[in-house]
Amino acid sequence: MFGLFRKMKEMREAFTAGATNTGNVTATIGDKLVLNWHGTPSQKDGVLHMLPKMRDSMMPDAELGSFADGVIASVNDDGMSSDSTGNNIQTIAMLWRVFTTKLDDGIYGDLIGQANLHCAFQLHEQPGDQFKITWKISVMRGRTA
Repeated sequence: MFGLFRKMKEMREAFTAGATNTGNVTATIGDKLVLNWHGTPSQKDGVLHMLPKMRDSMMPDAELGSFADGVIASVNDDGMSSDSTGNNIQTIAMLWRVFTTKLDDGIYGDLIGQANLHCAFQLHEQPGDQFKITWKISVMRGRTA
């Protein structure tokens, strides 16, 4: 029975996203478009749960933000991975950064059902083979249903 309710919720979210043209997330690193994702609030929740599991299996001692930044830096250096597993990890890391960024009294992920988001990532080289990732998120409202 719970599966039916979950499927109905997902169908309602997908219909609303299509009708209002929301749920799109794009990202650039430097000036290159590296991400074009379309999803719903339920899919956003899945992304938020997947990144910690990926980090735990790959680098269990790494802080979650540092892990995501390292993956994003790899996109800057080598582009998006050509294999599906690597590409999925890179996509999830960028989406996680977007969705967990604080916005006033919430997070940008709270807007996924009501708006489209664009994130411009920048890699800043630091002394001693270190780096820092910064990002700026823009919000574009969808059309009203």
